[in-house]
Amino acid sequence: MLGHQGEQQVAAEQLAAWVGTIAYEIVARIRPGIERLVV
Repeated sequence: MLGHQGEQQVAAEQLAAWVGTIAYEIVARIRPGIERLVV
């Protein structure tokens, strides 16, 4: 859901704006079992 592919990108800020919340809420709701890659 978050990330980029080629020239396209979806950031936590964009997703938060689409659903009417803040980026922190999006990132905080990612389940612990989901692999995270921080770059």
